[in-house]
Amino acid sequence: MKGLFFRNFIIYAIVICVSFAALGSTFTYQINGFALQEKMNMLSDTTSRAAESTVLYLESGSGGQPNPAAVKLYRSTMTQLAADCDGSIFITDDSGQMLLVATADGCYSQKGGVIPQKAVEDVLSKGSYYEISNFNGYLSGSHFVSGTVATLSDEDSVQLPRLLVFTAIPSDTTLIFFVNIMSTFLFMTAAVLIMTLIVTYFVTWSSVQPQKIIARAARQFARGDYSTRIPLPKHRDELYEMAVSFNNMADAIDKNQTMQRDLIANVSHDLRTPMTTIGGFVDGILDGTIPPEKQEYYLKIVSSEIKRLSRLANGMLTVSRMESNDELIRANFDISEMVIRIALGFEQKINDKKVDLDLDIPDTCTINANHDALFQVVYNLFDNALKFVNEGGSIQIYMAVKNGRLQFNILNTGSEIDPESLKYIFERFYKSDKSRGQNPHGSGLGLYIAKTLVGRHGGDISAKSGDGKTEFCFNIPTGL
Repeated sequence: MKGLFFRNFIIYAIVICVSFAALGSTFTYQINGFALQEKMNMLSDTTSRAAESTVLYLESGSGGQPNPAAVKLYRSTMTQLAADCDGSIFITDDSGQMLLVATADGCYSQKGGVIPQKAVEDVLSKGSYYEISNFNGYLSGSHFVSGTVATLSDEDSVQLPRLLVFTAIPSDTTLIFFVNIMSTFLFMTAAVLIMTLIVTYFVTWSSVQPQKIIARAARQFARGDYSTRIPLPKHRDELYEMAVSFNNMADAIDKNQTMQRDLIANVSHDLRTPMTTIGGFVDGILDGTIPPEKQEYYLKIVSSEIKRLSRLANGMLTVSRMESNDELIRANFDISEMVIRIALGFEQKINDKKVDLDLDIPDTCTINANHDALFQVVYNLFDNALKFVNEGGSIQIYMAVKNGRLQFNILNTGSEIDPESLKYIFERFYKSDKSRGQNPHGSGLGLYIAKTLVGRHGGDISAKSGDGKTEFCFNIPTGL
């Protein structure tokens, strides 16, 4: 069970970790993409605004020379744009010679510097430029650099000299933002993951505990201890149903074992007594202890005991045959004629006990069922009633067909069945004589056989006892 616990925990832990990794990767990708896109939008917007301001600055010039106020305003605008994007703005001529550099600290003239030739070519040929570089050493570290051209045209659409505008934003700001986001995410992920794993550990442990209890109980059962029961969980879930099923199985096994022990004791007694009697009488006849004139009397006793052994063996064989679940072969027959024939077979016993027999049955009653099985059921119930009917008492049999089902009732006067024994009267190996007087001829199988055969016909059987009377009832479909 330890292996099952750790295996389940490891599986859950792996699933949780993989889920968190997938979530983190998706989250990181989205955040990184969002941050980068924001940077690019800001870079593009700053470059466009810087180019527009440069065009306005050129247009303000008189004779090609802007006035001092326009120069001051232009420089102030460039400084503000550089401060807003936390970067730098470079203004060059169309050959790449540096003219102005604007940062958050101010806008200054720059002479003699040359920007990368590729930047100039891209802006002049494509109208735009984008790269991550240090811009020929003008920038410390990698920057996102974007460029465009600012052109002033006259009324005749003749282009005047062009100025190139470049904006650079430090790339490490994006990295810092990304690191901050990732640090926060990883911290939260680690905290949630640890809490989830702790909860998973205890949930897995609690789910395995009932199985460990069941396994321990099963081992005790294997050692022959059938007293173990599983405590029921508080919540009515699948584990609760498993515990209830296990306890019901344990009760059934315990009861079955008790009944089997009783059966062995009863069968041993039932076998030992007649065999001892038979052996004693046969030995007496053989050694001359029993005189010839009394041998016939004792041979009749021997014959009776042999029949008793035969009944016991037949009962055991019947139980074995029923438990093999062979299909019942059905046929139409008159059950009224069967009941009368069984009653006639018990005529001698009925007369010996001076029993008043009352048959309330139809003249004919045809059903479709297994003849031998129904014969066994009626015979066992009749025999059971005769065993326990009081001297001079009565037996009443009622039989009728109602709503497509055959109803059969047999009632006898005499000793009652106590309510506790009535619960188990149809159980295998249970001897009814425990509650209805000591009967040396029973094996505890007759009523079990009757119940099983009735059940295989799709019917049910019951018993009730009180006021000095006991009644057994069964009903089955007529099959017609």
